[in-house]
Amino acid sequence: MLDLSDIPLVDNHCHPVLLDQQMDLVRFRSYFTEAADPSFAQRHVGESVYYLWLVRQATAFYGCSASEEELIAARNALESDALLARLLQAANFAALVIDTGFPEGPHVYSPERMGALGHCRAARLFRLEPLMQRLVMAYSDFDEMVAHYEQEVSTIRERGYCGFKSIAAYRTGLNILEWTKDEAVAAFAQARAEGLRQGTLRINHKPLLDYLLHIAFHYASQQRLPVQFHTGYGDSDTNLLLGNPLHLRNIMERGDYRGMAIVLLHESYPYVQLGAYLAAIYPHVYFDLSYCIPFVDRLEMLAFTRQALGVAPASKLVYSSDGVHLPEMHWAAALRGRAILAQVLQEMIDAEELDYEQARHMAQLILHDNAWRLYGLSD
Repeated sequence: MLDLSDIPLVDNHCHPVLLDQQMDLVRFRSYFTEAADPSFAQRHVGESVYYLWLVRQATAFYGCSASEEELIAARNALESDALLARLLQAANFAALVIDTGFPEGPHVYSPERMGALGHCRAARLFRLEPLMQRLVMAYSDFDEMVAHYEQEVSTIRERGYCGFKSIAAYRTGLNILEWTKDEAVAAFAQARAEGLRQGTLRINHKPLLDYLLHIAFHYASQQRLPVQFHTGYGDSDTNLLLGNPLHLRNIMERGDYRGMAIVLLHESYPYVQLGAYLAAIYPHVYFDLSYCIPFVDRLEMLAFTRQALGVAPASKLVYSSDGVHLPEMHWAAALRGRAILAQVLQEMIDAEELDYEQARHMAQLILHDNAWRLYGLSD
């Protein structure tokens, strides 16, 4: 079997973790499901294959018996900084590319602190939808809101971000259309009225969201910045039909947007072959292989890794965890990612599709080099 443990990872899609890592069992479980109903953490997460695997791996790592109770006790015995440092350093990261848009606030670690504890580079991604929501609530005039929006998205690189992230798939879908200004203004008025009435805004007003996304795409292309799109599997309120990455073809076809690389997150699960196909035909499209979220078992991870490598060039694939809240996610994905990629590449060696050196080269690209180059981490 190939051993890929010596390749430092670039986690091209992950999130901050919580400053307070003291957990009870139900709270710990709750981070391992996308289900909104609290009964899942109480009754069902403990019966899922991914979670059972994680408990065994984590208790072995902490040196305690293989039970949830022992796991919680072992991690609670550590200060949060020590917990993060131990897990992140064990994973051997070269860099963490962190979506700072979720979770936000003073209760999470900064990217800089995560990088320091992990002895690795930490880069920031800028999530677009929170900015949209904040500006819609702040300005009553549409043109003034757009002017402030353009000011922010046009200076992302100089403000230290390495790319954009959009969760349009969670809101109105990936069929991002072009709307007139009048249509966007009407949607703006509706969104702002709803936000003021409810005290908060979740932007799911399609003409407005799409209009603002096109502005961001213009500036992303101008600044040569990648844009990550959530695709496929996600929050429980996502319409999975609208998370199909094929909906993005009209964006991919735009010649004026070719300056922005497009990264399809979460291997577009369950649309894996479709996402890999898009990476195989569009030079500026990349395909993310996520080894923590979605919470699928090893056999499913082997399947999507085989499908991705069977369709797309290795130079178009990037590794991630989508780890969030708990550092165990970032660490566990590193275990899974290296082991599963090694198994798939070994199968290809055994089938005489690749030789050893070619397989090692592909692993180096997927686990490190592609993302390092894509996000400009050597700058």
